[in-house]
Amino acid sequence: MAKKSSKDAPRDPLALDADLRIAAAPALRDTLLAVLAAGGPVELDGTAVAQVDTAALQVLAAFSRDARAAGLPVAWTGVSDSLRRGVSVLGLDALIELPAHAGVN
Repeated sequence: MAKKSSKDAPRDPLALDADLRIAAAPALRDTLLAVLAAGGPVELDGTAVAQVDTAALQVLAAFSRDARAAGLPVAWTGVSDSLRRGVSVLGLDALIELPAHAGVN
């Protein structure tokens, strides 16, 4: 029987920190670069994000662009209102591709 590579193993969603402002951007970048290098589908959990600024959103946008270019699917398991607002205010909806907001009809 063939062994599965680490790329084939399911990964837990990558939980983003509550504070995604400029001080957190370098660590976020390093983490996301490692995720890209590992290959395979990516799940991000933005549920805990309470504060986000342009620097972190630029990192997420670059990651989304690079993942798409590498053919790696990116899914979101949760998105906070703060993260959704930040993405929308900067007009990054098409690039970061957050899931549709679930609301009451």
